[in-house]
Amino acid sequence: MKIVRDALVIAWVNGWIAAVRGWIWVVASSVSPVSFLVILSIYGGVEGLKWGLVGGFIWTLASNGISLIGDATYYRLGVKYQSMLTAAPVSPVGYALGLALSSFIFALPTLAVYLAVMLWLGLWILTPTAVYALAALWLASAGVGFTLASFIRHMRYAWSLPQILTAVFTVGSPVYYPATLLPSPYLGVVLPTGAAGIIIQHALGLVEYGGDLLAAAAVALAAQSVAGLYSLVKLARWTQP
Repeated sequence: MKIVRDALVIAWVNGWIAAVRGWIWVVASSVSPVSFLVILSIYGGVEGLKWGLVGGFIWTLASNGISLIGDATYYRLGVKYQSMLTAAPVSPVGYALGLALSSFIFALPTLAVYLAVMLWLGLWILTPTAVYALAALWLASAGVGFTLASFIRHMRYAWSLPQILTAVFTVGSPVYYPATLLPSPYLGVVLPTGAAGIIIQHALGLVEYGGDLLAAAAVALAAQSVAGLYSLVKLARWTQP
């Protein structure tokens, strides 16, 4: 499929090659989630470590999509990379997913370390339910990131907006804490990170949620991923206005 091929080629050029040549960015992408992990481990012991690992895994994956705001804006306004691809037979979906895969490649070492520690603690995050949540979260965040990037007209906004959104998506949602701490646990499904967090926390046995809340999280996450892809295809500006 051409979209998949386009995405893989862009991911290879902007992800693998860039990561090998600029390893410092691989380290930089892990700093924030690791900071939360250390704090939770100090104050929460083994249980806090588990929450930090699960939250960090979700945060790292979601931030890949949100960070598209900076990358896509730079490629569009800074080096005119997007304008070059506009004239080539590359679709917006293939381009956006390629950039998202590029960010995912940078995050792979961090995710691999998280996964190894989770296995050591007896947490298996690669269950069918958790994989569905992670895949839907990645699609939803990638759609939001690329769509917002297409409307930014100045680079100074491209680097600050992802930091704000990352804080809202990870601290404002039950990623590092259970949804039961919210005024209503159903508020946790409003953002895709929260919906994914509810599903994964329950799947890994960190907390028990009711069937209605889990169903609401699954439906909300599916709708959010579809909305992300729809906005990417229909709303994002592929050409300069």
